[in-house]
Amino acid sequence: MMIKKIGLSTVLIASLAVSINAKTYSQADMDKVLQRLDRLEKALEMQKVETDKKLAKIESSTDEEIEALNERADDNEFQASMNRIKWGGEFEVSSNNIEGKSQGVKYRDNNTWTTKLFLSMESKINDNTKFTGRLAMYKNWSDSSGVNLTDSAEGRKPVGSSELFVERAYVDYKVNNNIALTIGRQPSSDGPGMSLVNNTKRKSTYPSLLFDGATDGIVATAKLSPKSSMNPIVRAAYGKGFQKGTNYSPYTVNQNDIDDLNVYGAFYEMNLPIKSMGDNLFVVSYVHATDFVGHSQYTTAPNNGNLGDMDLYGLYFENNKAFGTNLSYFISAGWNNPDSNGKTVNFGALTGNQNVSLIKDSGSAYHIGTRYDFSNGIKLGYEFNHGSKYWYSFTNGSSDLLNKLATRGDVNDIYAIYQIDLNQFIRLGYTMIDYDYTGSGWHIGEPITTDDYINRAYGVYNLKF
Repeated sequence: MMIKKIGLSTVLIASLAVSINAKTYSQADMDKVLQRLDRLEKALEMQKVETDKKLAKIESSTDEEIEALNERADDNEFQASMNRIKWGGEFEVSSNNIEGKSQGVKYRDNNTWTTKLFLSMESKINDNTKFTGRLAMYKNWSDSSGVNLTDSAEGRKPVGSSELFVERAYVDYKVNNNIALTIGRQPSSDGPGMSLVNNTKRKSTYPSLLFDGATDGIVATAKLSPKSSMNPIVRAAYGKGFQKGTNYSPYTVNQNDIDDLNVYGAFYEMNLPIKSMGDNLFVVSYVHATDFVGHSQYTTAPNNGNLGDMDLYGLYFENNKAFGTNLSYFISAGWNNPDSNGKTVNFGALTGNQNVSLIKDSGSAYHIGTRYDFSNGIKLGYEFNHGSKYWYSFTNGSSDLLNKLATRGDVNDIYAIYQIDLNQFIRLGYTMIDYDYTGSGWHIGEPITTDDYINRAYGVYNLKF
């Protein structure tokens, strides 16, 4: 920064010259004027030095302030981008003591510990678009060896490592006030029927008796009557249960001529218009799955292939804090209707060296539960579920160590919850499974009668943050 000045002595001398032309001064007067000019010149030089120092300081501080403002702007921009993502999570440690009988042989597995971690994220992109994700880790203590699992179970079962898997990653896009699309890895785990025992609000779209696990797809949701107190909603869904070739090749190829397992679904839900009943939910479900694959981990013929189609039907009802009390309950029922194409697969020891086909007959199951919340933070609950000889549903990705909802037999489950505070609780429980038929959780093979059983005593510490 530069400042241009006219010297004061120059001005005075010019003025003096003009005055001299007009008037004659003595030598003494002239000496006094010159002395005064000298003093003024020195004062001006000192003032110029001080001014230059101040200007330099101003320039320096301005640069520093600009740099500080730039840093502050960068920091604000970073914080703004981070603040667009809302983080949360859940941490759980459990201890398990299991004893049972399998194929006539009794066994015991005591003092087994697990750790589960969920990291949830949410970001509102704009008024019509929102992203939601959840990373999951579930491992046995001191277990560091990986195992081969289907994609839907990653992060849903202890997999032998502390890796984080993408359990949920989807975008909700609001087409208009009544229609929305959900695209990506869906919220399809820990659904209705799991809220009471997990001590949480509804976390998924679909009743857990029919589906529990991670799935990729597209779902369209429509509000039929937005102003109605019944809040009727219909959903149409499409997803993949298996996609050919992509797990074993870097490119999408169909080396083994196995068709995709495509899943189509239609769901209707509403609240019953009974005001005195309180918070409630009623869901009707239908799922059609095509081209069931023998097993996603086997890829070569004749060990794998498409075995047929299957339909699933479901009814679900829950009532929380029923009729103004501290009692909550739910009732869930499901039916499966397979359509075998007659083809078979043979997995050696897994199928007893037998050629097996898709289950041939229809099955059914029901799941009921209730919980009473006492005012001192103690909650007592009980659940029962039963599955028939040919019962099958999409629960292979369940985080339940016993996958109890797949049972072909009877399950009794009692538990007590102590709510430490708003974010923490402890649950103690005992689960008893009596199997009537083999093949629980399998869609292939002919079930045979059995007297196998599993009993599990467990304790859980859960923290939400």
